[in-house]
Amino acid sequence: MRWDALFADLQAQLDAAQTAEFDAAVAEAARLESSRLELADRLRAHQGQQLSLVLPGNRRLAVRVGAVGSDWLSGTLTQHSVLVPLSALRAVDGMQRSAARAEASVTRRRLGIMEPIRRLSRDRSVVQVHGGEGLLAQGLIAGAGRDFLEIVEFTAGEPHRGSAASSAARRTLPLHSVCWLQSEEQGSEPG
Repeated sequence: MRWDALFADLQAQLDAAQTAEFDAAVAEAARLESSRLELADRLRAHQGQQLSLVLPGNRRLAVRVGAVGSDWLSGTLTQHSVLVPLSALRAVDGMQRSAARAEASVTRRRLGIMEPIRRLSRDRSVVQVHGGEGLLAQGLIAGAGRDFLEIVEFTAGEPHRGSAASSAARRTLPLHSVCWLQSEEQGSEPG
């Protein structure tokens, strides 16, 4: 009987050690998985939810998250669609810690911010381009290079088609100065 108690005690110790080892392995795997997440992955997990984006100058945008690419997010802000470079974000409030990783298509994950900007250009969407200090330009996107965009500027109510567009002022904006683009119509969300 004495031997039975000894073996039972040894078995209990072995079981406890295996459980502790398994728990440690699970915790390490969770830490490793978390370390591989990118901000875009966390934002994708919040698609359809409203988050508060903190931009330069402590400007806050309450955005319902839409599509998320490799370095951008799109969403809706009241009556407008917005496109925000992730590099402009200073903080994001309202994200759930335990949000599951949402999978995006391989194509969407690879799309850089210039792709939705080019789409806005093709759609001839009127946009406002905001920087850290305020409005940088308003008008049509006339072109988009690798790291800049060119806006044909208009004032509100001014015609922006045909010959009027060719004589309007053009402003070239380096992408690093852009905090967000806002389209005039909610239905034209890029991405």
